[in-house]
Amino acid sequence: MTRKRRILAVSALKGGVGKTTTAVNLAAACARAGRKVLLVDVDPQGCVGTAMGLPGETGLDAWLSGDAAFEDVVARENRPNLDVVAAGARLLAAEEQLREKGREKRRHRLERRLAVLEGEGYDVVLLDCSPSASLLLENALLASHELVLPAKLDPLSLPALERTKRFVAAIDEDRAKPLRIDGVLPTFYDLRTRVSDETLDAIRERFTKILTPIRINAALAEAPRTGKTIYELDSTSRGAVDYALLAEDLGLV
Repeated sequence: MTRKRRILAVSALKGGVGKTTTAVNLAAACARAGRKVLLVDVDPQGCVGTAMGLPGETGLDAWLSGDAAFEDVVARENRPNLDVVAAGARLLAAEEQLREKGREKRRHRLERRLAVLEGEGYDVVLLDCSPSASLLLENALLASHELVLPAKLDPLSLPALERTKRFVAAIDEDRAKPLRIDGVLPTFYDLRTRVSDETLDAIRERFTKILTPIRINAALAEAPRTGKTIYELDSTSRGAVDYALLAEDLGLV
């Protein structure tokens, strides 16, 4: 039986919540389990390329604008089962170029780009989204089937989650089918501090779908500095275990 391709956005209208860490290591966990994965960086900051040790001078920027074909921007064979499209150095300029198009064209460009990749056989497509409300974020959410909401376990994450929910609700007005929210993903969970547990309890009071928390882990912080996924740096670490559990929790493996 043919497996249906799943497209997931990893998004939060707040920086520093572990969004790129989640996108990179969830992609790596799925690839490690034998799924064919495409990871796309839709954030002009370009952190995916840095975290994975890829140069990424050209990437989504050129693919979105039509200046390059998919084959010209995708990084293949660096890691088994895991292909990557970096943001590219001019993704902000590409976003400005999109603004010149008609409303539907500019908001659905990424969706159309991904639609032509059916023949690539990807099981999972993960989009690492910008932390700001932008045309690029609209493109990512309109192209996705599902959404994972990372939330750092500190009190400032609660208003950010509410802002993200409101943004998604506005996007849903232009979708044939509402974006499925897979759940809030608590990150930086520190078992030693009261604030982590108190914030987690507050999130549970406001949201019904809570994914298994990602524990604070030195290896997760170290991995992007070395251009490696958590599985390449330390496959026995807490972070590696937690992202493997997240892939299972989401039914991706």
